This record gives sequence, C-alpha cells and structure tokens, in this order.
Amino acid sequence: MRNSPLISAHVVWLLLGILSAASMEYYVAEIWSSGQPSHFSDFYAPWWGAHELLLHGRNPYSPEVAHEIQRVIYGAPVNSTADDPLGIGGGFAYPPHAALLLWPTIHMSFPAAQRVFIPVSILATLLSVALWLRVLRFPSSTLTWLTVALFTLGGFPALQGIKLQNLSLIAAAFIAITLFLLAGNHLVLSGVFLAVSTFKPQFSIALIPWLAIWTLSDWRRRRLLAWSFLSMLLLLVLFSEWLVPGWISSFLHIIRAYRHYTYGHSLLDVWFTPSWGPWIAASLLLLTLVFSWPHRMQSADSAQFLSTASLLLAVTLVVIPTLAPHAQLLLLPGFLCLLRDRSLLRSSGPLSRIFLAAVWALLAWPWIAALGLLLAALRFPPPALLRFWEVPLYTSPLLPFAVSLALGCLVRAGSRPSDQVPRLPALAKV
Repeated sequence: MRNSPLISAHVVWLLLGILSAASMEYYVAEIWSSGQPSHFSDFYAPWWGAHELLLHGRNPYSPEVAHEIQRVIYGAPVNSTADDPLGIGGGFAYPPHAALLLWPTIHMSFPAAQRVFIPVSILATLLSVALWLRVLRFPSSTLTWLTVALFTLGGFPALQGIKLQNLSLIAAAFIAITLFLLAGNHLVLSGVFLAVSTFKPQFSIALIPWLAIWTLSDWRRRRLLAWSFLSMLLLLVLFSEWLVPGWISSFLHIIRAYRHYTYGHSLLDVWFTPSWGPWIAASLLLLTLVFSWPHRMQSADSAQFLSTASLLLAVTLVVIPTLAPHAQLLLLPGFLCLLRDRSLLRSSGPLSRIFLAAVWALLAWPWIAALGLLLAALRFPPPALLRFWEVPLYTSPLLPFAVSLALGCLVRAGSRPSDQVPRLPALAKV
C-alpha cells in the first residue's frame, strides 16, 4: 500500500504522455504537414547521393546529382542565385562517409528504403531514451521508460524528424551511444562511435572540444578515447577522399549553398544579425568550454560530467546555424538532468528557479497548443485550423537557450551525492 501513491503518479504521467503524443501526432499529420507532397523527404538527398556514389561512382556533390535530387523532391531544379550559382542547394550535404551508413539501402527502391529507415529511426530514438535513462541512473522501471519514450517520440522534434525522415534521429542516437559507452569506461568503442557521429558534424561541434579537454586532463587513463577517435576519423576521411577526391572543398561549397537555401541561421543570427551571429556563437562556445573547465577531472559516469556534457549539447543548438526542431533531440539528456536535479536547482536561488520554470513552460507549450487544436477539430474541420499551424512552434527557437541557462545553473550549483537515486514519481511536483 505504501507504493500506491508512487504507482498512481507514474500512471498519471503515462496517461498524460499518451494524450500528449496523440495530440501532437494529430497536429503533425493533419495541420503541420497539410499540403506537403507525399514524396517530400529529407532522406532522399542522402539516399540518392549514396546510391549514385557507391553504385555508379558519381560525385554526389555535382550539380547533376543535385538537380536529380531537386527534380524528385521539388519537381524541378532550383534556380541559381548569387549565393548558389550552380543551383546545388538541397543536394547531398553530408561527408562521403555518410554513404556507408546508407549502404544497406542503396540496392532498394526509394519507397523500400523509406520503409526501412522509418522503423530504424524510431528504434534509434527509443534506444537513445533507454541509454540516457540508464546512464543518468533513473530507476529501472518499465513505466518510467514508457513515459519518457512517449513524451520523446510524441514530441514535435521526433515526429518532425520521422515525418521528414531526417538523419538527425540517427545522429542523436550515435551521440547517446558515445556517452553511454564513455560512462561505462569503454573508451575505444566510445571514440569509434564519436567519429562515426561526425556524418552530421554540426551535432558534435561543442562535444568534441569538451571531450578533448577532458581527455587531456588525465591523458594516461583517457588516452584510448583520443587514439580511437582520431584513428577512426582519419580512416573515414581517407576513405571519403578515396571515394570523392577533393571532397572537403565540395562539401564546404554545398554547405554554404544549403545554408542559403534552407534559411540556415541560428537564433543568434536572428537576434544579432547574420554578420554578428557567428562571432557571438564562437564566443559563446568558447565561454561555455571555459565555464566547464573546472569539471574536466570528473569521471565520465559522474552526475557532474553528464550535466556538463548535456550543457554542451544544448549550447550546440544555440550556436549551430539551424532552427529545425528535429535537431532538438540533443536536448533529451538536458531535460533528464534538469528533471533529476530539480530539487537542487530549486534550492540554488531565484534565478535557477526562473530558468527551470521557463524550460518546463517552453517545453509544455507545443503539447498544450496541439491539444487545443485537437479539441478545436471536434467542432471545426481541419482546413479551418491551418492558419494556426505555427502556434505550437512559437516556443521552439527559445527552448535550447532556456535549457542552456538552466543547465548552466545546475553545473554551477554542483551535483547531488551520487548515491541519491532520482525518483520519477515526483514528476507530479514539476
């Protein structure tokens, strides 16, 4: 009988997760993606680039391959501009070694490859949830895992990534595997997965420098991480050069074209103009590394190290030139750290409490708005609701910034004793 209130709290949060996921699924399927062509997919560009590179030896960065991709996705090649004179925006925008990840699908038709990729990306996201819960020492409870999995897969970032079939879900899973292995002291495997995760290099732009600092701080014990990462990365770079000679220059060209084509700007670009944004982003990244410096001696399985790594992942989303919500899967460990150590933050002063409250409010808004649209659909037809399609996304650009501030307060405050196991039933108090 003593455990019945705890079980009840778990069940309430599980039911809330089901309701939230159902509301967001309705919003994504009926409102956000309304009018989107059925063949529109972020997966086609990397798949076709890998297909042509590995099967026919064609340069995936060439204008010809880019135009073939554009014809399928958009119906016609995009017009050239001063920023993209060759009209390659929207083409293959990955390092060549990304093609190796897609190798199992290149002999399939694209519809068949999609049918493989969607469940794989869902399973990768569920694996990320399980690994983060394990490494952050949450209770080994089926209800806990189901609840967090529902809120993760039922959030707009994951649903958008699944709908668009974006490789962000796979990249986020590789980073989760990297830190899980690192916490288990599997340094060689951790370095290998970190190197492979660079197929989406912007996701590790802050994590790699931090892990370099961490490794150099205790070189004798941690050097295997550096050697395995550098060896694997060198192997990938050389293999990419063998596949596509001079690929680095071509990759940088298409990245510049892609930024202009997809509004590749960060929140800092929006606030401080695209001229000042990159400089402020570089300064913020450097300041975060300096801020994290005192924690470089922490073991990889410590609460303080994982909070710091989560902070670096959150800052990554502030500084990289994208506002795409599907990239916010990198915030999952940050949310779990804030949930785990919420009592510590509440006792750390009013500013910490304000930042924590801001995170939960910004996080909850998309589900609240999606639920409102779902209830409105009981009275109004979906077309009448299309003009409100942006409402659930109002808070999305601010969320990484709020999470970064809250995690900064958490890292500064320090961790609770490692033997205190967090208890998810207290979610009712969030």
